[in-house]
Amino acid sequence: MSIFEFIMVMVSVILALALAQLLRALTEIPASKNSCWIHSAWTGVIAFLVIQTWWAYWDFTRVEVWTFVAYLTALSVPIAWFVLAHMLVPTTRSNETDWQAHFAKIARSFYLILVLTMAVATLSTWVYIGAPLLHPYRAFQATLIGLLSIGLFVSSRKAHARILIIYVSVLLTSQLVIRMNLGALAAG
Repeated sequence: MSIFEFIMVMVSVILALALAQLLRALTEIPASKNSCWIHSAWTGVIAFLVIQTWWAYWDFTRVEVWTFVAYLTALSVPIAWFVLAHMLVPTTRSNETDWQAHFAKIARSFYLILVLTMAVATLSTWVYIGAPLLHPYRAFQATLIGLLSIGLFVSSRKAHARILIIYVSVLLTSQLVIRMNLGALAAG
């Protein structure tokens, strides 16, 4: 087993725990009497990001020397997805949970964690795999970070809906343009 494979075991376990929580929620919350499409959509988006993260971590096969700091950095994004999964869908919930009120309550923390996670992901690919800061994917990342930063300062449901729709559009475009193949970012 290579060092990369060893590290990916822990990454995969954390991602799997987050994904299990999100997929379970995606089957329960839309049927809830107080569901909210923005909350449900963000739950789906974070599930997609969990899957995309596992795909994107192939870029780290290029890391030749793994330190404990590099290992912790590699774990930080999966841990963030796990935290966001539990913020979005707490373990204790009921069919009576008001998901719109719940999202409004966690929105600022949710956006902050997303911004920080994307910043860590951007910097870690630069530091550990040498992906240039001027790589075309960086324009997408900067757009997403900027968009999520707006979410930190607005409380309007309409603004959150617009942020979500634009975020999904930019995210899917970035995946189609850059991330369709394993190792796409590392390939430069």
